Amino acid sequence: MENFLIDYQQLWKNGMGLHETQFEEISKILLNQKIQTIVEFGSGGSTQFLSSFREHFGLSYTITSFDHNQEFAFKGSYGFLKLITRNLVNCNDEIFEKCFQEGNFLRESFTDCQEEQNNFRVKNAFYGVTPQDLPKNIDLVILDGPNGNGRSLAFPLIKNRISENCWVLIDDEDHYDFVKRCQEVFETEVIKKIKDPDIHPLFSYCLIKIRNK
Repeated sequence: MENFLIDYQQLWKNGMGLHETQFEEISKILLNQKIQTIVEFGSGGSTQFLSSFREHFGLSYTITSFDHNQEFAFKGSYGFLKLITRNLVNCNDEIFEKCFQEGNFLRESFTDCQEEQNNFRVKNAFYGVTPQDLPKNIDLVILDGPNGNGRSLAFPLIKNRISENCWVLIDDEDHYDFVKRCQEVFETEVIKKIKDPDIHPLFSYCLIKIRNK
């Protein structure tokens, strides 16, 4: 891609970050679609990639990046990048289901659970995002955090904040029912679904297009 060089192995972090094949899919979208607003849940190597890619190709998108752990979040600074750290919050099963039924992230019914920040199986948890944190007309979402089934809460959170055709890359898509949950909130078109144990025993992702129902 026009001499764009980046250390994909460093971004991969032995499976803790996104893989080169996922960045290839993201690259195609960035170069071939009208992407102006990107939101990523799970900051780090992907933030570095998006920032470097924008500068190399002279693109004009903005990036809003969320994480709950400053240790792993991206450390760089760009005028087009907004890094937001929010504690983890979670809810009971009833509220979790209601979020998808109503297509609304019921923030007032969640409680802080930041003490679970290193729990890879934390339940019903997401970043404590406020309405003011989110941009409008989101064109691309990279969903790579937090851990656990609560990652799906990104979908009711971004409802009514997406552009007409929004792309979503879901990392670890088969670890929980992420795609099914997305389909409860949005009309979806599954573009690609990959599972490759040769890359990593748990490696999987899904690329979809979404629009509001």
